Amino acid sequence: MKSRRTIFLPLVLLPFSFFQTAQAITGGCPIEGATPMNIGPLNNSPDSGFPLYVQDSTGLTVEICLHPTLCISDPVIPGNAFSELIGFGAEGFWAAADAIITTTAGIDAHLISGVEAAFVAETPAAGQQFPFTRLRIRIDVPQAGIYTVTHPWGQEVYTIDTPGVRAVNDSFDIEFAANSVHQGRIAPILRWDAGLPITDAQGGQYIGDPAIPHAVTGSPCGTNFFRIEAVDLDGVTPLAIDPGDSDGIGGTSSVQTNLFNVSGKLFSGNAPAPLVVDRTSYTREIGDEGQVNAFVTSAPLAEVTVRGEPNLPPDDVPLDGNGQGLFFKSIPVDASVLPDSVEVSAKNSGNANASHINLLTDAVNITKAEYNVTSQTLTIQANSSDKATSPVLTVFGFGDLTNGSGTFSNVTAPPAKVTVTSAKGGTDSEDITIVR
Repeated sequence: MKSRRTIFLPLVLLPFSFFQTAQAITGGCPIEGATPMNIGPLNNSPDSGFPLYVQDSTGLTVEICLHPTLCISDPVIPGNAFSELIGFGAEGFWAAADAIITTTAGIDAHLISGVEAAFVAETPAAGQQFPFTRLRIRIDVPQAGIYTVTHPWGQEVYTIDTPGVRAVNDSFDIEFAANSVHQGRIAPILRWDAGLPITDAQGGQYIGDPAIPHAVTGSPCGTNFFRIEAVDLDGVTPLAIDPGDSDGIGGTSSVQTNLFNVSGKLFSGNAPAPLVVDRTSYTREIGDEGQVNAFVTSAPLAEVTVRGEPNLPPDDVPLDGNGQGLFFKSIPVDASVLPDSVEVSAKNSGNANASHINLLTDAVNITKAEYNVTSQTLTIQANSSDKATSPVLTVFGFGDLTNGSGTFSNVTAPPAKVTVTSAKGGTDSEDITIVR
């Protein structure tokens, strides 16, 4: 095995709006390395079997890009009726952004990202559609060492024991479906940082020209570049991977580029405002006191509301936003009658309204997740926000907790993390702590 990907390190979160300047906020990169995407309905004109659009957390909405020079989708396969129907060949792209680094020391690196429309068997055919997001890192490595790769959605660290061609060959390919919220590794979508939109003769608008390497914006981490840093296997001694300082930033043990080949077409229809409902939960005390809590991500200037029957006052309750895309509201309610679900809506200037129906669940909190190596026991403690009914809590793969606590014996190999679910729908996951 040529490489070992050892860790993912979150960086600093910087949300972007499509035609706005980035503004830093306090916090880290998204835990998953990217923000969620809203996936649109199936495209029925033509009946492609692929989603009509993909929308990132900033509200940037793209359709499959088919322009012969401003897009990188494969051309139509003559004689393939389905390819002729949908307008592309083995691969189509909603968006793509790639970067390349080469040095005289033998570094040849490619960062590949895309939101792709492909097929299980490569040949375009109905029923074989495979839409997915991709983050791929490929590096020819000249020397053994520890290589840190920073990209727009986070950071990976690779320990290279055997250098050579594609010593780093890592890919995160994650499928998505229409009418869903997708968590991949590449959102928000990268686009040129200036000179947009690019307009074709028919009025179509594009987020870049793939033939022209260009600086970009869109990183949720504030890292709109592709960087490689290297030290020896001792973890300290720098490796000269860029002896000529080709990037001009000083130093020979790192090399980077901020130029990407970008492709993507803005959705030509009226897309809804971006809306990701992170959580809708309740707390309930013994008696009639309770709260409904809504956590939502949308466009920074969106109007976000929540409603629920029979017990939220009076109709649409506005959520409070931080001006950077996060929204929250804690609403006092009569806990004796809670709605089963709530409707969260968002509207943004120039967009259609978006609306999601979300189940209202309790919130589960794991307070202890401990594995004793000596006794081979797993001890889990957790609680529910529903203090009035004390719902049953279950440790996935092990069993129920009693009064919020449980010790499970004869566990020879514990999982890296445990998940506790509630009979009221709440869930929480926690890494296992090892003790002796």
